Amino acid sequence: MRRWSVFVLLFFVLLAGVVRTGEAASVPDRENSLVIGVPPHSAPLSFLNEKRDGLLGLAVDLSVKMAEELGKKIVFVQSNARKLEQKLQRGEIDAMVGLLPVNLKNDFSDVLVTPLALNRAILVAGQEHQFSMESDLAGHRVILQRGDAYIPRMLDMGCTVVQADSITNALNRLMAGQADAYVASSVEMAFYIVQSKEYRNIRVMGGSLERIPMVMMVGRRSGLLERLTSALVRLEENGEVERLRSKWLGRSLYVPSLWELYRYHILCSVALLACILIASVTWIYALKRQVRKVSRRLIRSERKYRDLIEESPDIILLLDENGRITLSNRAARSALHIAGSGYSAMLMEALCTEVNGCLERFVQLIPRQGALRREITLAAGTDEELVLEVNLFMADMESSPYAVCLIGRDMTERRRLDAQVMEMERLAVLGKLAAGVAHEINNPIGIVMAHAEIALEDCPEDSPLRPMLKAIYRNGERAVNTTRRLLNMALPSSVEYETQNLAQIVREALFFLKPRLRAVKVDAVMLPAELCIRGNRILLEQLVLNLLINALDSMEGRAEQDRALVIEGRCREGRAVLDISDTGSGISEENRKKIFDPFFSTKGNKGFGLGLYISRHIVELHEGDIDVSSELDAGSTMSLSFAVVQKSGC
Repeated sequence: MRRWSVFVLLFFVLLAGVVRTGEAASVPDRENSLVIGVPPHSAPLSFLNEKRDGLLGLAVDLSVKMAEELGKKIVFVQSNARKLEQKLQRGEIDAMVGLLPVNLKNDFSDVLVTPLALNRAILVAGQEHQFSMESDLAGHRVILQRGDAYIPRMLDMGCTVVQADSITNALNRLMAGQADAYVASSVEMAFYIVQSKEYRNIRVMGGSLERIPMVMMVGRRSGLLERLTSALVRLEENGEVERLRSKWLGRSLYVPSLWELYRYHILCSVALLACILIASVTWIYALKRQVRKVSRRLIRSERKYRDLIEESPDIILLLDENGRITLSNRAARSALHIAGSGYSAMLMEALCTEVNGCLERFVQLIPRQGALRREITLAAGTDEELVLEVNLFMADMESSPYAVCLIGRDMTERRRLDAQVMEMERLAVLGKLAAGVAHEINNPIGIVMAHAEIALEDCPEDSPLRPMLKAIYRNGERAVNTTRRLLNMALPSSVEYETQNLAQIVREALFFLKPRLRAVKVDAVMLPAELCIRGNRILLEQLVLNLLINALDSMEGRAEQDRALVIEGRCREGRAVLDISDTGSGISEENRKKIFDPFFSTKGNKGFGLGLYISRHIVELHEGDIDVSSELDAGSTMSLSFAVVQKSGC
């Protein structure tokens, strides 16, 4: 029994020696080491890595850098804040890091405030509550950690304070809906826990409520306060503190500057303003270009219409409510002598005479839609007689109650041409009558002259009948000459030649025949402005009218859509050629050889058969050529050819 007691005693002695040896081995070399106490669950200040065999965090890296500055080996002691504080009091550790300045006042340590700081912020869960500042929390349930210096302030604001043992416990309570908000003493530390727990509904509201500096509690027994302070200053000077801040906290993560806080909005606003400015400048520039373009277009349009009005061959006038002429073109000034004391007064007299009174009554006759047409004669019965066909309509003028626009055409020459045409028709009828009379008289006269000539041959020279027979023969010749003069009455005995524009004569003839051309499609596109020949205007007008009337007569039996008149003119090898084509019944080959013979007509009782005969004679008088090409039921083409003269004077 005594032997066993000795063995037990020896065992405990050996065990105590082993324990002391282990303790001696675990005690660091305090001269060459810096023993730092850190809490292992205070991310991002200090926390265990994924394998849980080492420490990471801002406080850990800062301690390593400070140990390097002091030339000492770093030793970390892990425990909670309360136990670390006891170790610091007993002198087992040199300092404590990873702490915030909450109830750190004691008589065995000094506080070293680092340039690094964490941010107090408001955290909420979900979308129900919106708190942008501290005053918004009044009257709400708020989670705070035990011992937080913010508890009295929240109570004073009327908040219901829910105390949590740790940041993790506070976040769990927030997610469980036990409070409306959580005022975290370190939003950075809460951020790491939120990421690790994957709390997706927790959001940071507003900016930082308070910047809480990270502190280091240095034991007074160690005597390291001044050396650690110097090391911290050197780390800040060489930029290590800033690098650690950027690494673990991010640069101004929760206390951003105005630029960093609203940078996106400012840039978007600036970009939007720039876009608006550019768009405005572009729009203004485009608008100015458009205004200039429209202005130039309006100027060109105004100039174009002014030139059209000014160069129009028709008379254009604008009359005000008093009958005064306020606008006139060149044709009006030339025809009415408006610059002097010519037709302007007579024009008003003629207009008022038409309505037995004044211009106001005349205006009442003008329809609201359309124009009023009148033919008036100015200076009638004098050498300066002027026949005008006028169209009047109301013009919208802001400067006066009403204004009358007058467009007139000088019909004096047209009426003269009408008279000439009537005279030509009279001559044609007279020629027909003369030819008929001559034909009927020439036959018996020829018989009488033949018998008288036979009788003279058989009558002796001394016969008393011979003088009577000679008288009969002489008066027969006289009768033949008389009938020959009757045949020549259709054509003038003497012709005067001048330079004439054959194309203009054709256009005037078309205008004269306008009533008959309403149901006919006229194509005069290939008619040039000038075809200058030497000739007599009256004869050429009769020639063109005869050909046009014949063409229209040949299309009488055709349907309206099948009636077409094509007029072409050209200069070829020194000759002026004019072609008049129709879509009439055409001419057979047999009749084509007879159409220029006098009294030959295919119109029956409607024609005399002298039109083409006289036309050919007029062409021959002008040393020209006339030719016809035709096909039955396909129309005919009359071709005229004359020698060309110089255009000057045409």
